[in-house]
Amino acid sequence: WLLLTCVPQAINSIIFLRDTADVAPVWCDITTKLRIGADVGLAVASLCITLQLWSIAAARQVLVTSNDRRHRDRLFLMSGLGLPVLTMVLHVVVQGHRYDVLPVVGCTPTVYYSGASLAIINLPPVILLSVSAIYAGITIRLFVARRYQFSRLLESSKSALTTPRFLRLVGLAVLQITFMLPMTLTIFITSLLDIPLNPYISWADVHYGFNTVLVVTRDELYSFKPTVRRNKELALWLPAILAILFFAFFGLGEESLAVYRHWAVKISSPFQHQRASFDHEMRAPVISVPSYSAREPYSCTELTSFSNHSKIDMSDLS
Repeated sequence: WLLLTCVPQAINSIIFLRDTADVAPVWCDITTKLRIGADVGLAVASLCITLQLWSIAAARQVLVTSNDRRHRDRLFLMSGLGLPVLTMVLHVVVQGHRYDVLPVVGCTPTVYYSGASLAIINLPPVILLSVSAIYAGITIRLFVARRYQFSRLLESSKSALTTPRFLRLVGLAVLQITFMLPMTLTIFITSLLDIPLNPYISWADVHYGFNTVLVVTRDELYSFKPTVRRNKELALWLPAILAILFFAFFGLGEESLAVYRHWAVKISSPFQHQRASFDHEMRAPVISVPSYSAREPYSCTELTSFSNHSKIDMSDLS
């Protein structure tokens, strides 16, 4: 869900950096729906993580069977995908028009602010994150009370989960809740206090002019209420903060660094081989020259003998 939120948001910032013209209507229809689902999906994912950590800290589940694992995976998959998809479908009930286009932010989902929107859009993330915070607190208390027993239990079970990895997961869950819950509560409470609820009269009334796309300029954006601008800023930066936290905990771990080193060696090995071949070809050939030892000068006797042998007898020739 972080990927489905951060990547479209980055693309939106590039597309609508200088111009707020509605240049990508199909793209905006898709990404705004994904953003509605991601707000609930992130909260559900946080709850699934804390539930699993609580189950381990309570010594209820360390080494699981294949049937238990399949049952757990099905439950988490249904929750992590089913609730966000259901929210995206129900968003149509409170979707007054297609979407808004804001400067830099790009296309954002629209919500007809009413009692129905509180129940469908605003309340579910708050409830899910609150339950997740409760389970995270219980998990920390159980781990502190049973830390020695917990370490021995992990060693005896021969599980891939180690104490440092468990603490890393707990730290990630706690920090996610620390950022998500206050921001979500701030958006919910300030909207409830500063923005009046509209009466949900009928489907036709809410969806009148549904195909409208509201394009907002910079000057018009600054004319909005401070609460609306602040809430949009919080909604913009929250996924980016969560993505940075996720990478800090898992992208810089020992396992991840080992993977980075493996791929760095694998990618650089062809270049190193080519460089070694090039160095071998450019290396100058070594020519071996036999050693020469200087001879001492000839003596007078040797010179005389050489001269006598070299003379030609003319009488023999005649």
